[in-house]
Amino acid sequence: MRWAVAAVAALSIAAAAALPVYGEPQKAAAGVKTVASVVEIMKTMTIPFSNAVFDGAGEPPKDDKGWEAVRQQAIALAEAGNLLMIGSRAKDPAAWMKFSRAQVDAAEVAAKAAAAKNADQLSAASDALYETCANCHKVYMKDSVQ
Repeated sequence: MRWAVAAVAALSIAAAAALPVYGEPQKAAAGVKTVASVVEIMKTMTIPFSNAVFDGAGEPPKDDKGWEAVRQQAIALAEAGNLLMIGSRAKDPAAWMKFSRAQVDAAEVAAKAAAAKNADQLSAASDALYETCANCHKVYMKDSVQ
């Protein structure tokens, strides 16, 4: 019986060691092919999607279709954050991953606020989203205008 417990413990340790450590850049999964650079993701996804969320927070949608559009843009923004954590796009294992994850989390909150059609929550989520962008840019875009 002791050998069984020892074997299970050894397998558990080995399995845990094989799991990716959160915060460290990971090799892209088999079949994943990164095409866009970080700048291209920013220009084609992050900026337009975040602007849609900011606009929705500044002037809340007037109908269900508008709320759904903001929700979809926030979801796309969250997924753009995930793309920033794939392969060589991950600049470093600490701050870059933290900032990218913060984008995902803030955009998810914005999507939930839009789904609830809650202008106050969307405004707060938009403010939090802006802070995640500004904090990342302070580190990685030191010469950019905020």
